[in-house]
Amino acid sequence: MELQLLGPLALLDDDRQPVALPGGRARIVLATLAMHSGVTVSAERLAEAAWGDSPPATARAQVQALVSALRRALARAGAEPQPLETQGSGYLLSQTTLRCDLWQFTEQVRQGRGAAARHPAEQARRLRAALALWRGPAFEGLPSALLDAEAARWEETRLGVLEECLDAELRLAPRPDLVAELRAHAAAHPLREPAHRLLMFGLYRAGRPAEALTAFDEARRILVSELGVDPGPALASLRQQILTRDPALPAAEPCGDPAPPDAGEAVLVALFGRDADVAQTTALVAARRLVTLVGPPGVGKTQLARAVARRAMDTGMPDGGWMVELDAVTRPELVPAAVAAALGVHAGPDRPVVETLTAALTGRHALLVLDNCEHVLDACAELAGRLTAGSGDLHVLATSREPLVVAGEVVRPVEPLTVPDADTAEAVRESSAGRMFLDRAAAQAPGLVLTPENAPAVARIARTVEGLPLALELVAAQLRLLPVTELAARMDRQLDVLARRRSTPSRHRSLEAAIDWSHRLLSGPEQRVLARLSVFAGGFTSYAVTAVAADTTDDGRAGMRPPGAAEAVLRDLVDRSLVVSEPTAGRSGRFRLLEPVREYAAQRLRALGEERTVRARHAAHYGAMAAGVEQDTTARTAGAGAEAKQRVRRELANLRSALDWSLGPAGDPESGVNLLAAMSWLWVGLPGEGRQWAGRALAGLQEAPPAVRPRALLASGLILHSTDLAESAALLGRAASLAGEAGDRRTQLQALAQLSVARCLQGRCAEAVGIAEEVLTAVLRYGNECEAARTRMVAGLARCGAGDVTAATRHLLRAEEVFVRLSARDDLATTRWAQAEVAYYSGRPAQAVLLSAAALSDTAEGEDLFATAYRHAQHARNLHAAEDRPGGRKHLHLALRHCLDEGLWMPAVDALTTAARIEADAGDAERAVTLLAAANSLRTSTGRESTPMEQPALRQLEQGLRQVTTPELYACAEKAGVALAPEAALHYALGTAAAPRPADRR
Repeated sequence: MELQLLGPLALLDDDRQPVALPGGRARIVLATLAMHSGVTVSAERLAEAAWGDSPPATARAQVQALVSALRRALARAGAEPQPLETQGSGYLLSQTTLRCDLWQFTEQVRQGRGAAARHPAEQARRLRAALALWRGPAFEGLPSALLDAEAARWEETRLGVLEECLDAELRLAPRPDLVAELRAHAAAHPLREPAHRLLMFGLYRAGRPAEALTAFDEARRILVSELGVDPGPALASLRQQILTRDPALPAAEPCGDPAPPDAGEAVLVALFGRDADVAQTTALVAARRLVTLVGPPGVGKTQLARAVARRAMDTGMPDGGWMVELDAVTRPELVPAAVAAALGVHAGPDRPVVETLTAALTGRHALLVLDNCEHVLDACAELAGRLTAGSGDLHVLATSREPLVVAGEVVRPVEPLTVPDADTAEAVRESSAGRMFLDRAAAQAPGLVLTPENAPAVARIARTVEGLPLALELVAAQLRLLPVTELAARMDRQLDVLARRRSTPSRHRSLEAAIDWSHRLLSGPEQRVLARLSVFAGGFTSYAVTAVAADTTDDGRAGMRPPGAAEAVLRDLVDRSLVVSEPTAGRSGRFRLLEPVREYAAQRLRALGEERTVRARHAAHYGAMAAGVEQDTTARTAGAGAEAKQRVRRELANLRSALDWSLGPAGDPESGVNLLAAMSWLWVGLPGEGRQWAGRALAGLQEAPPAVRPRALLASGLILHSTDLAESAALLGRAASLAGEAGDRRTQLQALAQLSVARCLQGRCAEAVGIAEEVLTAVLRYGNECEAARTRMVAGLARCGAGDVTAATRHLLRAEEVFVRLSARDDLATTRWAQAEVAYYSGRPAQAVLLSAAALSDTAEGEDLFATAYRHAQHARNLHAAEDRPGGRKHLHLALRHCLDEGLWMPAVDALTTAARIEADAGDAERAVTLLAAANSLRTSTGRESTPMEQPALRQLEQGLRQVTTPELYACAEKAGVALAPEAALHYALGTAAAPRPADRR
């Protein structure tokens, strides 16, 4: 019997079938006992785990009842002797009759470390075996503060073991895909120096020292921007060793072509017999700007594209490349945004995404892979054509069921694998389809050996599915249930029936028939879960499967009986190759459906009549995830908000899909508006996309229920904070008015608070003060402590803008006290940003520097893009005022780059104004005038006007510049600054473009 804790809790019997366990706190008790295996755990400790700091008076008796329920479950499952023992006033879980993945992990790690000195290969093997035990976060789904803390500790242990394992594997002969794993690990944990060190070492071992040095530069950028520290001695020393080709480093070993797959390596199975295809397509990609791989679904276009991309980037693309998977993109207009997201490029609100992409790719000798284009073909064709025309060194490799039909496109068909031309073992081995089937069969039926007797069956299977790799995968997965001869006989009969009643091309028939046939072998629950999985976009976790795709219980909630059955169904679908398990560097494993399977599953979902119900559950699940960001930010540890935002970013494809459905004609407007509001922190930092979602919410406002309309206006007003303050303020005012009429006091006060912020940014600070104080009076009467502190922060900001330093300081200090006590990191950062404004405009630059540095350190870099840009600009100004000129320029560069990369024009006003101050003090008056004029022009277009507190300093800057320039020079430089578009102004401030003279413009 095995207890699984490294992921969702599960108990398996000796046949590895799930054992029903009591739910709720009994599971927490069981996990706590397993965590302390072989040690007596007191009833008080178990009560603390189950109820936290406030256990009921009857906690001891309730713990005893929970233990009794667990004993009955273990006894029913055949656990003898009983592993759960009473020891004095506590309880003990024995290892005699029970196994546990947590214990196995610890033992494997101990053995691996013990083998490190004399047997490094054994060390790597055992550490890999230990890591393979993890199915997700430890104690996943068990709501216990004690277990949350233990889960964090075990996750840190897992990361350390992973890094030990990667280091051991690097010192052996590195496998071909190791660099990709190292990149994923460093990207998932950007603040872990060991992750960056391993990536640098891996790139060097792979014969790519230039990329290793680039990885160091990227690590330094991240550490400086997020932590304000330079890389430590280990990273710096490794960089020096790479620069000097230190002989103490193991010699570089280029990885070369991908190695042939073994039985468990699903990612390369479609490459059987593709050596010539890889070589020829790689040559085509190097010689031509646009190559499209075309072929039927399941023929292996994606895997061939991946292999070509690896070969091309290793040999002839010095700037690397990107793989953009488009199967999760549901609308053609979202294709450019999906590509931009993959590249980490964000367009401004007034600039098309394609223009931003073209600018970002100009001069890069790189490869862009657009995978699964067929359902958004026209959009892909237009994008590929424009990118190749506008970026001279960019090469594009697309995969599709049909050509893009773009000028200069080279179309390369991808044919199925070769099939046996006879029913002999020799013919099977000579065919690539036969070899692939045998390879996959070995994973499902390890004892299967090709013989003269079973060779005809294998040959028939390969020919029946016409050599389609995905079909071979699906059929081979059934060998767990049927011997190969019976498999072939049943398949022939089933596919004949299916083929006769379809008028589709034969290859499409073969794949659809293979999926259909695999589907018919599933149980009823498995068929239902597979159909429901079609609503996911871009992958999903096992937890999401339970929430969205499980059968419902009697009270209507998702959850199959016995508990954990949904995860068991998911594992079965993975075993049968209908669901793909994706390795991930994060805490939770992820899964996805291949596009042909997803399309088939979507048809089945429609046939079941469940599409609206399941999509509503999908939207509700991801809506709850997004809504949890605010709760995690204010109610838990300082890092919880950032972690919650990272989880949301990982699920962006699903969140966008949920939002798209909810705001659509068949959706749920209330869910859509709630999701939009919960994600406003994200859309305000992605103004182009945010404006689109806000526009859709507002377009359906009249059809939405009256109670939803104020929240739609509030969410839209928040999102437009970063682009158009006048429109934002108008929406917030309407939201407050409608909410008041509907008696929605909470939404009314939220809208008024945000309206106060908008008025302050518009320079209308007296009005902002009046609104904020009115809201504060109401919140102190009706709201909670956190809401009151947030309103004090807003009131303090308004008072600061109006020049009332005493009242501003009082409000902000009282807000700070609350946020420090609640560990509300985001709110604390905003409060200290406002305090830094008070200090700066009160003539205390040194104190302003300390406060703006604290605000930056509490800002989740990369999560709240809008706040990040604002705070870098503020810190740059403060450092400059405090005579730290290098520090000021460094943070100004970061602020300008954030504004340019993300299209954030509101904080760009402050960044350009600071740039003008810095240039004026450096003696370049003409450049300073141009930058100040550009900032003022941007003030007009965004509505971001100066406050009474700011105005004296701005007048002083302008008067000083007029004194050191002639009227003619000032007027000319001013006209040049006014003529600059926002992107051009930011480029000019960064020194990457010259300012146009007015005479140059036509």
